Amino acid sequence: MQALSQRRATLLFAVVLILSIAIAACAPNPSAGVLSPELGAKLVAEAANAEVEVVPTPEPLAIADMTEEQITAGLPPDFAAALAQAHPENGEKLATANGCIGCHSLDPSVQMTGPSWMDAGDHAARRVPGESPAFYLYTSITSPNAFVVDGFPQNIMPQNFSDILSEQDIADLVSYLLSQHE
Repeated sequence: MQALSQRRATLLFAVVLILSIAIAACAPNPSAGVLSPELGAKLVAEAANAEVEVVPTPEPLAIADMTEEQITAGLPPDFAAALAQAHPENGEKLATANGCIGCHSLDPSVQMTGPSWMDAGDHAARRVPGESPAFYLYTSITSPNAFVVDGFPQNIMPQNFSDILSEQDIADLVSYLLSQHE
């Protein structure tokens, strides 16, 4: 009986040992590459015995990091002159008087017909690659369908602000929107 018990213990030990080896063989290699956008390049470089240079994600553009020329590039000369003399506080009053705040909010958690104006200056700097934030905002007011933000409908914003507002009023609005940044 004792021999049978000893055989069972030995058999149990052998099964546990085999299972342990099998489980250890299935464990992931902690030094192996993990799934990432760079994995393909890393594997190719490893195969060629080379090193992979990982380029960091660029910081998004922000008004605070831009020069005046970068902020206003591409504007028509007359409008650039008006923007240089703009008053953002008048732009805020114009936004109220012309109903802009009925569709745009400064609170990003409030979903309205148009996109939030919270950090509008910074968003304008990133909205269309290669386009200055002031030019983007100017175009958004004078030709609202030139670029429509994803998730918002076309043809909702009035198309006639360049007819009913003076160039200086539009410059004041653009100045006000540019002042909305982190």
